[in-house]
Amino acid sequence: MLLKKVFVTVFFSLLLLKQLVAQTTFSSVEEIWSYADAHNITIRNAAYELEKANAGRKQSYMAFLPQVGASASITDNINLQTTLLPSIIIDRNATVGQVTAVQFGQKYIYQAGATAQLDVLNLQTWFNIQVARETEALSMASLDNTRKTIYRQLAAQYYSYLLMKEAEQLARRSMSITDSVYLSVQHKYEEGLVNESNVDLAKINRSRAEQALTNATYQAATALNNLKGLLNFGITESVSLSGDLNMKISADENMSFTEDPSVKQAYYQAKVALGRYKVSNAAYIPLVSIAYSNTTQRNDNSFEPFGGNVPWYPASFLSFRASWNLFAGGTRWLQARQNKIGWYESKLQYDNAQKQSAINDDNLRLAYRRTQALAAQGYNIMALSLDNYRHISERYDAGIATLDDRLNAFADYINYQNQYLNSLSDALVQVYVLRIRQR
Repeated sequence: MLLKKVFVTVFFSLLLLKQLVAQTTFSSVEEIWSYADAHNITIRNAAYELEKANAGRKQSYMAFLPQVGASASITDNINLQTTLLPSIIIDRNATVGQVTAVQFGQKYIYQAGATAQLDVLNLQTWFNIQVARETEALSMASLDNTRKTIYRQLAAQYYSYLLMKEAEQLARRSMSITDSVYLSVQHKYEEGLVNESNVDLAKINRSRAEQALTNATYQAATALNNLKGLLNFGITESVSLSGDLNMKISADENMSFTEDPSVKQAYYQAKVALGRYKVSNAAYIPLVSIAYSNTTQRNDNSFEPFGGNVPWYPASFLSFRASWNLFAGGTRWLQARQNKIGWYESKLQYDNAQKQSAINDDNLRLAYRRTQALAAQGYNIMALSLDNYRHISERYDAGIATLDDRLNAFADYINYQNQYLNSLSDALVQVYVLRIRQR
């Protein structure tokens, strides 16, 4: 019996230890952001796009290397082609006009060789490299912009969770008050000292507190699940969030902002558009290249690719080529025009992004100050409302205030509590947006 108890105790201890070890705990939004950099699917995909752009940039430089090819072949002339020659070439006594059918060649032809070509002048290669470099920088800016978006989503869920935990505490405090009020009102109603409307109002206040607690509990669980999804956790994996909300509702508004990723993205989009325009214009420039070929061939009537005494006959050449497409039906001109318009569009977007970013940053600071002031005022009003309810309760106990006064004061406290939570929510949004711009 004792052994069984020990076994059960050890089993449940190990099970609890496993759950604790498997649990992931975050104590700040910065820890969540760092974890998301390696695990969020959207950020990881953006990082892969950057790797692809990096490979594309390296690939563009390879165009400067010569194109080298090698070939080898074995040809079996099953039936040699027949050629008609004037017979006089073979026999001087032949009649003029007479022809003789002859076959030139041998049954097997072995050939092997290598060729190399290098572009000496190809402006499109240079501009393609520029486009590839700017595309890589654009991918990096896109990754930063993606991080900014995901960071906002993560912070929204994290602070929503903490806010709902704060709402739970307030709701539980309200419920403890409403329970005592309801019991008091119910007792006085049974004694005939108050009417049913007072009882109903007490029930309403208690139900509103229960409603606030239920709403906060389920919204906190929903925020935690949403956070799991953003961090690529499974539904069964345990995630714990800690942190004091009161210590996280402020930021240093005077800290300078980092470069706006959306502005960087617009800048490199304009650079890529300019590079494509240059590439299309480079199509008017002639292409100059140098080529070298070295081949060797062997003919034999016996199938002996690796033996025999038949000699190999080499052939090689070196050429310097220049090609210029003088007319292409206007396609080059139209393509260059499209790319030029695209470049103008990108420049306009970049200029607008700069102006809009400056306005957004100024509005962000203004919104931060406004929501901070409203949250502080909302908290003070809620605290004063609770203090007012306590005073009226004391006056009610002393027989100075009526029960309606007491119930109405508590109803006002519930309303001011909701207003405080709403203002706190707005303040938290501006806090994490401000921190992300500073990050």
